[in-house]
Amino acid sequence: MRTLASWGAFIVAVAAFSRLWQGVRAALDGDHLYGPLEALGWMALFLSAMGYLAFVIYAADRASGRATRRIRFFDRVLDRAHQTAPRRAAGGL
Repeated sequence: MRTLASWGAFIVAVAAFSRLWQGVRAALDGDHLYGPLEALGWMALFLSAMGYLAFVIYAADRASGRATRRIRFFDRVLDRAHQTAPRRAAGGL
């Protein structure tokens, strides 16, 4: 499921960046493609998708022991999620 979500986030990031680039090109040509609120929306969508991808990649690297530099915010989120995860019974129920 995480792989599917990662691919979805990648597609969303590419689509949002494409819309942002269209807006920049239109602005440089003197046209008006969309308003500032829509531009901020596309930027927020792009940054959130890229942030999710960075988090998933960091979590995978940290789990495998390949993370050379620590990201404190991601570490806090991962540690908190690990602490609040429900414990399973020893019998597998």
